[in-house]
Amino acid sequence: MANPYFQRKTNTTPGCQIDYLVQTKFNTLYVCEIKSVKHPLGPDIIQEMTQRCERLKVPKNFTVRPVLLHMNGITESVREQEYFSHLIDIKDFLHEDRAQ
Repeated sequence: MANPYFQRKTNTTPGCQIDYLVQTKFNTLYVCEIKSVKHPLGPDIIQEMTQRCERLKVPKNFTVRPVLLHMNGITESVREQEYFSHLIDIKDFLHEDRAQ
């Protein structure tokens, strides 16, 4: 399953919004954050994702893998921390085939 996800706040559960959440049959949740900003993303994105993952109510025996889809790059410090399971540059999907 894959969709945007919104967890409503209750008395026992904090609320959170996930841009795109992928659940696999292997009990893995890919928590995807999609960012399109003017400047490369810095280490603040790691703190933001950590908070979202901590707020997410995760079923028993599931693992959480954070994924970042970005538009204008990331700083080297984000890459060096190796926090994200996958770093995906959206621009890689937007190249036109000019050979035609």
